[in-house]
Amino acid sequence: MDPTSPLTRETHDFFQPKIVQLYSELFHFNVQYDEVDQLPSEGFWREFFLHRPEKQKFNNILEPLTAEDLLHLQHQTQNFVRRAISEFGSGISPRNENALENLTAFFAAVLSKRYTNPSTDIIEVLAGLDKVDRTMADLVNGLDIVIGKSKSSDFRRKAIDTALAIVSGSYQTSLATYFLHKDFFHSLMKYVQETTESISSALSLLGLLVNHNKFESQNVYQNRMEDFLNEEIMIKLINGFAATCVTVRDAYVAIQDDIPIQWSIGSTLSYVGLRSLTPEAKKHPPPTEDEAKALFNALPSADTTTFLAIYSFVQANNIFTSHLLTTSSETVSEPPLVSFLSATSYLCHHAHRTDRSLHYALLGLFTIRLLVSDSVLFKRLSSADAKIFVRLARQRAPHLPHITTPRVPTTIILDVLTDTLSHNLRKRLPLPIYSIALTILHQTLTLLESTRTRLEHQWSYIWLSLISLLRFLTTYSTDLTQTTRLSELQLQIAQPLTCILAFSLLRGDNFLPDPSSYDDLFYKIIEAGDTILPKFITAYSIKSLPPTDKLRRATEALTTISSHYQNLLNSSKKKHQSPKEVQKVIGEGHETLGDVMDNISTKSGGTGGATDGEFACHEKWKESVWKVEIKRIVRTVVEDGKILALQ
Repeated sequence: MDPTSPLTRETHDFFQPKIVQLYSELFHFNVQYDEVDQLPSEGFWREFFLHRPEKQKFNNILEPLTAEDLLHLQHQTQNFVRRAISEFGSGISPRNENALENLTAFFAAVLSKRYTNPSTDIIEVLAGLDKVDRTMADLVNGLDIVIGKSKSSDFRRKAIDTALAIVSGSYQTSLATYFLHKDFFHSLMKYVQETTESISSALSLLGLLVNHNKFESQNVYQNRMEDFLNEEIMIKLINGFAATCVTVRDAYVAIQDDIPIQWSIGSTLSYVGLRSLTPEAKKHPPPTEDEAKALFNALPSADTTTFLAIYSFVQANNIFTSHLLTTSSETVSEPPLVSFLSATSYLCHHAHRTDRSLHYALLGLFTIRLLVSDSVLFKRLSSADAKIFVRLARQRAPHLPHITTPRVPTTIILDVLTDTLSHNLRKRLPLPIYSIALTILHQTLTLLESTRTRLEHQWSYIWLSLISLLRFLTTYSTDLTQTTRLSELQLQIAQPLTCILAFSLLRGDNFLPDPSSYDDLFYKIIEAGDTILPKFITAYSIKSLPPTDKLRRATEALTTISSHYQNLLNSSKKKHQSPKEVQKVIGEGHETLGDVMDNISTKSGGTGGATDGEFACHEKWKESVWKVEIKRIVRTVVEDGKILALQ
């Protein structure tokens, strides 16, 4: 335009939606609504709920406000909540859906503030002490009706998001109890049955409700899970969970594709730094090590919260658990059990990265613990008729063999446990994940032995991971005992580890597939017995334990067996023997080992039966033992629930 022209053009820095202006007007300190007749007019509210919400910008306006600021603005906040409740129950579209979205953003922002007296202050901000019961009753009843009866699937999902924002935001306050007094279970199940959308939010909400103060009192949702019999809905829940598991796994794979690269000219050129000459050159280059670390640390995504609900269902309902093992997928190309084990593998592979990763890995392992604890389910997991192929994490060395053929599910669980033990070794050892992984491994071997089930498996990798853990505990004992009490390390790590090794030596011939696998175990224990075991016993003050202590008994068994073979090897005329010669001595030594093994079995209180000795594991799952960890896990799910509600 000619600068001399009398016409001028006004410039605007940005276009601001009308709803954002209305947000600012309502929650602005310059506008005080201290009297009823000063509150926004009917026209204001009609316009407010007619415009499409801008949840992120609404949050940006509320985010700078402190808890004290919100208490100062309580006339506006209370009036907004009452009007929004009325609007979403009005049946008038799009005002009803807009009201729900605005409520979700509002609760997510308001409930995240740090209040001096959380329950009382939040009640003042939302409704006032004299009106809170009526307001919250209207809110939860309205949400329940929408979730259970609305004909619009999108409207129902928005109601679930609102409920999730409230429950996750008020989890440690009295406000959450309104959702416990009102039973949402039937409405949530009806939504799952009728929707074709993702059910992540519904599962996340259910998981939080069923675990609310679960160690202090029983709530209605726990009872509903136990009594639930609708198998059609169970299958939909499981398929929805499987879809989430695929998403969780694929997010890790997107950062680093861990399938071994087949040889090609292109792969060779990439290896020598000539990627620009390959067909892959047009694709985005893989992230650097630092970039990959940052991306991995941000995982898993918020919808992994569904693991909590599935864990709770598996614990409460045997029918649901059976369907988890047998259901074929309706939404993805693999059965739900495959998706679950695959996602758990990646979570456990990266469990050391963040507390979030650790907590979701624990949920996966807790669920596996429940699966292998049931003798009927374990029989199916170990059946050749139930073979499956599962993609397991291989993103960091040491790598397990890449097997592409279907296998018995129990062998896949063994691989997940082996990988967990190998990839989370740190001086600040994540004690819970090692404790549960060792317990599952111990119980699995006990059940295999008691049922005389012999599985074809890469057993050598299991023994290597156990010996590596023994070596790590010995090498870094000083560092570990500075951050963790010695008694905890003895009970939770050292005891199950040594009991597994002792049990496998004494009873391994009942579950290992062939003599060579059994001899390989002895070979590795003999190596450790001469160098690692004595130092391990000293580092963890094992000789000072009572003679009947399980840890002491297990280490005595390992030492006795190792010494037996060391004597046989030392009696040989050759000073240096090849591995084959050592294995030959081991094989011959089995003939004279009988008396040694019988002596150990008798001292351990056995009667000669396969699982009567103290080194077997028959412990039933007791959730109360994991009370502290489960409460931490729930807190993580609460935080992710807030994120999921706004997505």
